[in-house]
Amino acid sequence: MNAARSLTLRSISKSYVAGQNVVDGIDLDVQPGEFVSFLGPSGSGKTTTLMMIAGFERPTAGEIGIAGRTIDAVEPYDRNIGMVFQNYALFPHMSAAQNVGFPLRMRRVPKADADRKVAAALAMIGLSEFAARKPAELSGGQQQRVALARALVFEPDLVLLDEPLGALDKTLREQMQIELKRIHRELGVTMIYVTHDQTEAMAMSDRIAVFSQGRIEQIGSPTEVYFTPRTSFVASFVGDSNLLRGRTLGDGVVDVECLGTIATGARDLPAGRDVSILIRPETIRIRPAATAPSPTGSTMRIEEVVNYGESYLVVGRKAGRDLRVRVPGIDMPPVARGDDCTIEWDAARVHVI
Repeated sequence: MNAARSLTLRSISKSYVAGQNVVDGIDLDVQPGEFVSFLGPSGSGKTTTLMMIAGFERPTAGEIGIAGRTIDAVEPYDRNIGMVFQNYALFPHMSAAQNVGFPLRMRRVPKADADRKVAAALAMIGLSEFAARKPAELSGGQQQRVALARALVFEPDLVLLDEPLGALDKTLREQMQIELKRIHRELGVTMIYVTHDQTEAMAMSDRIAVFSQGRIEQIGSPTEVYFTPRTSFVASFVGDSNLLRGRTLGDGVVDVECLGTIATGARDLPAGRDVSILIRPETIRIRPAATAPSPTGSTMRIEEVVNYGESYLVVGRKAGRDLRVRVPGIDMPPVARGDDCTIEWDAARVHVI
């Protein structure tokens, strides 16, 4: 592979109607070899941003650069960018090997070199024995691998992936997440991955850019985005959450709706400030209310218990608000719908927004 390249976006905006930006002032620096996911709901601007990087859309304003070179005026086919589409976009009349080799033929790579590169690419994705098969003779996961090999075979500066796992079932999707990370680790190429699936972004990314209404709400590592979201939108969109209103009382103490006065780790916040409180469901402990009361917890009435096998989701009601608790399957206490229970949490796990 070529040396990994950096990507920069400076004040990128895109509008189709004057005064209505679907992408609104995006600034982003992607380091060489990073795996960065664009995560957000439909219509948040993530795919439009990807299409501008690829050259299929032109920015209304701003500048895009790869390795310090501005590419705004460069045609898509001259950007040396690999692309994997959601529908794979394989040529149905070509074999797997011919599909993978197509970018090399377009670049007039000598046949011997092209054959060697195609063979190496098919071996990398574990499909050497399927080289002669047409797309219709391959499974969805195999087609996805062929599309990935085609995007990598010509040694691109950057690889863009537009929800490429969306059509796969859960098991195949998880297998392909592992494969993508392995390939990224082995090749070291810079990858930009668009998805609306939080689990996918968390599992594969070095960093996640969370999009909302054409802007990046937050960019950070999966751990940062999940445990220390900067906005209520990020807190509610990434993972399951208990997001409650509160008012600071000083010294890390917050008066929280339905929970009352609780301690948090935010000791530097002044008193009298309206805030949002995030408590992730898996950070809450639960036990029957008949046991000794907790000085740092609260009680709630259980409304529903959902068994997911590896975990249970307990939905409770407290002072008119729903609270969600996620418990590992082997740790589920003897509680059921209609019971009162005690819930506890660590102050250090309570995040103030």
